[in-house]
Amino acid sequence: MRKAGLREARQHLAVLIEDVKKGHDVVITDRGRAVARLVPPSGPEGKGIPDLRAVRSALPRLTPPLSSVVAADREDRTSRNRTATR
Repeated sequence: MRKAGLREARQHLAVLIEDVKKGHDVVITDRGRAVARLVPPSGPEGKGIPDLRAVRSALPRLTPPLSSVVAADREDRTSRNRTATR
């Protein structure tokens, strides 16, 4: 693990990034105290956001649809509130 002061980090950021690309961690210090760490990304490269069609097709189908259940529950709560306030 390499250590670099703030001044060195500002002046040689490209060099530090090259070290990180090689898989090394770089600790940035301010007056000898660690304040930041540069590390390589942890996830696989190029994956990005999954295809939403594939995600939606993997979800179970709800019967009845959730939207109708929510609407019915909302109506039920509204009717209960009306009778409670009368």
